[in-house]
Amino acid sequence: MPARRRPIVRFQSAAGSAAAVEIARGSAGGALTVLFATADTDLGELAGALAAAGAGRVVGATTGRLITAHGIEARGVGGFHLPAGRFAAASGVITEVATISLPELRAHVHRLRADLETRAGTLEHRFALLLVDAEARCEERLAAVLGTELSGVPLVGGSAGDLYFNPLGHPPGNANLLGDGRSFRGAAALCLVASASPLVAYSHNHYVPSESKVVITDADPARRLVREIDGAPALGVYAALCGLPKNARNPRDFAPYPLMLRIRGQYYARGMQRIFPDGTLEFACALERGLVAAIARPGDMVGRLAGMFAEMHAAIGAPDLVIGVDCAARTAYMEQRGLTTEVTRLYTANAVTGFASLGEQFNSIHANNSFTCLGIGSGA
Repeated sequence: MPARRRPIVRFQSAAGSAAAVEIARGSAGGALTVLFATADTDLGELAGALAAAGAGRVVGATTGRLITAHGIEARGVGGFHLPAGRFAAASGVITEVATISLPELRAHVHRLRADLETRAGTLEHRFALLLVDAEARCEERLAAVLGTELSGVPLVGGSAGDLYFNPLGHPPGNANLLGDGRSFRGAAALCLVASASPLVAYSHNHYVPSESKVVITDADPARRLVREIDGAPALGVYAALCGLPKNARNPRDFAPYPLMLRIRGQYYARGMQRIFPDGTLEFACALERGLVAAIARPGDMVGRLAGMFAEMHAAIGAPDLVIGVDCAARTAYMEQRGLTTEVTRLYTANAVTGFASLGEQFNSIHANNSFTCLGIGSGA
């Protein structure tokens, strides 16, 4: 078979050494292997087993849910192998990603771009995949810098971790990132990929911005906290606009009604993760004082997702693979509303492989409550 037509291989396995052997076998001679492991997987042990089995270039992230050829799964390891010849890749781990300097981050991107170009040959399409530890809480800055440095190259990514609605006092779990043959905390893995196949990327959500607008009047962006909205305590104002009791205390009740910001003509969601005893709200993305936001209302999740896939088919044909980064809050919404079966059907029909994330990156923007994805068309 010509190199440019080698198939993308998707995999799913139970965790453990058997998974490592299977993944290593599939990665041999490939351009890049990307894996997603549920949070009960010890990435340190998996990294060691992969190295012992002779794995090639592998990056990975933890999650609460996998998206595989079999649907949405709560346990195991899944992912995909990009074959050499049809793809070329350069990847690297950014350690201490929350504190890395701007010049260092730019230099890292430049090194990867130079590395990729030595491997790419005549492969004409490019994309970037970013996996970042959600505990680092630096995705806004990271996406802004990487998106700017990679201008013209679509970037999709997701934040790794296990709990979206993270309760107070929840202890940190295992390492959330895998790359360079090791497991990491507080890090990010950036992959630059050249492809013989056409590509298209989307940041999709099913929300409709309402006419209700609010102004953030007291916030701590570094900690992603909002204390006041429209000059009043944030919880009461937000609850009233969502149609909830003013004493509502379960973040899941607010999940269908994220705040929405309009950025360059597109609305991006900002969902709330935690309510503190004093009524301060913690969001999954930073919100600054003075921002104007719309209160969202949920639309037709299944219908709008089907429409996005139809748009993808029109752009690149039936995808061989869709790298899907689906916000964990959307997964919770599907489960609450009984939509998981219908959404899974669409994912299976469109070759989606990916994970439930604690935030999504799209070009230079960090969002959440989105399905951010990259579709790869058939081989050249």
